[in-house]
Amino acid sequence: MTKFDFTEAELISNRSGILSQRQKEVLKATAHGVRASSKSGVWVILFFSALGLCIMLAMFLQSMQGMDARSLRTLAPQVAIGLCFSVLAVFVITVLSVIYSRKMAAKLETAPLLSAEGVISHDTDYSSNSNLKTYYVYFGKKRFSFPNDMSRVFSKGAKFRIYYCKVGQIELIMSYERLA
Repeated sequence: MTKFDFTEAELISNRSGILSQRQKEVLKATAHGVRASSKSGVWVILFFSALGLCIMLAMFLQSMQGMDARSLRTLAPQVAIGLCFSVLAVFVITVLSVIYSRKMAAKLETAPLLSAEGVISHDTDYSSNSNLKTYYVYFGKKRFSFPNDMSRVFSKGAKFRIYYCKVGQIELIMSYERLA
C-alpha cells in the first residue's frame, strides 16, 4: 500500500469513507508486524541487559580483591540493591513496551480512514547525522514524508485528495485521486 498499490474499486470505497477488505487485511498484517517486532525486541533487550549486568558484576568482583572486610560489608549490600533495581527497571520497561505495542497494533487494526486534500507542494530535509534525505509532500496543510522524491506522482501545484490511516507515528496511504 505504501507503493500506492490500490484499485479503482478501493478508491471508490475510500470516497465513501470505507476501507476495502484488502485494505483491512493490510492493516491487520501491519498490526501483526508491530506485535512480532515487539516480541523479538524483548529478547534483544533481555540479552543486552543480562550482558550489562554480567559486566557490572565482573567489575564488582574484580574491585573486591583490594578491599578489606569492612569496606566489603558496606559496599556489597549497595551493589546488590543496585543490581536488583536495574533488573526490576529493565523488566518494567520491557513489559510496558510490549503492552504499548499491543495497544498500538489493536488500534491499527481498527484505524479510521482519514482524508486530506489540497494543492501539492514539496519540501526536503537532509540529516547529516544519518546521511538520509527525506522528501515531504504537502496536501494543503497535511504533510506526508517519503524516502524517495514523489514529484512525479504528485505534481507541484496540482490538487489531490489522499485517503490514509494513521495511528501514532504510523501513516499508511490507502489511495489518492487527482482533483480537477
